[in-house]
Amino acid sequence: MNGRLRSVGDVVGRLRSAAAGLLTQEFTYSTGHLATILQGCLFAPSVLTFWFVNGLVDFSTAVAIGAVATPAGLQVRVVAYVLLVPTFLLARAAVHLVHPVHRKQVLSGSCPNTRLLSLDWISMGILATGLPLALRNLGPWLGMNTIFVAGVFLLPRVLPKRQTGTLKLAAIVLGVVTFVYATYGDTVATLPDPATTLGPVATLTLDDTVVERLFRTANSVTIGPPLVATVGVGLNRVLTRPELTDIPLVRYSLPKRDRDLVVAANAAFGTAFYLFVVAVSTRDVILFP
Repeated sequence: MNGRLRSVGDVVGRLRSAAAGLLTQEFTYSTGHLATILQGCLFAPSVLTFWFVNGLVDFSTAVAIGAVATPAGLQVRVVAYVLLVPTFLLARAAVHLVHPVHRKQVLSGSCPNTRLLSLDWISMGILATGLPLALRNLGPWLGMNTIFVAGVFLLPRVLPKRQTGTLKLAAIVLGVVTFVYATYGDTVATLPDPATTLGPVATLTLDDTVVERLFRTANSVTIGPPLVATVGVGLNRVLTRPELTDIPLVRYSLPKRDRDLVVAANAAFGTAFYLFVVAVSTRDVILFP
């Protein structure tokens, strides 16, 4: 009798130990199915943080530069951005589960160490389709970017290295101030007229017909996704250059360099997703520019 009780107790002890080990594995930071879901493979709390902060910055910038023409247009973009997180999570889960190697890793409780989908570049596809509207005031854009190129990329090549950091920061600040003044300076009575002080930087504009054509091109189903993908690849290469990444305060706001194929695929996917939301919301589909 005592032998049987001892045997039963031994089995119960082993089961308890196995259950404890399983739970320990499941709640381990780097392994386990729960960790696989929560620590960035299929979902991570940091995704929501990035989504909120990135959206706040991007939409504020879009409104400031004129990339949103009407409240209705802003509303559609907000709806698309709200739907972006569940779409992104489903897409990432699908990619991992369809890939034969990734599927084995996920189902075994580990997360593939690869970045195939990027919320940053996908969200760019939602807002980049509105950039043609911002280019209506072409002068401020040319002025700002001329200052950026000269102060960040050209002058530091001929100046002593100890002066380049201050010069780059000054160029970024001056470029932004120039853009804001050229765009909105005429609305402040106490400031001199930008057209008088800056000339073409404040007055050069694109014709409405050209802006409309660019907008239709960026928002067309056939041309929009590859066009935005090309812009994304260009931004990925420019924004990750050492001339920018070595600026102390600016480096934290810059994306990490991804492979061109990853950037292009994600930007095109984000654009196609936004155009789908537009089609469902407004019944407006532009097949060709």
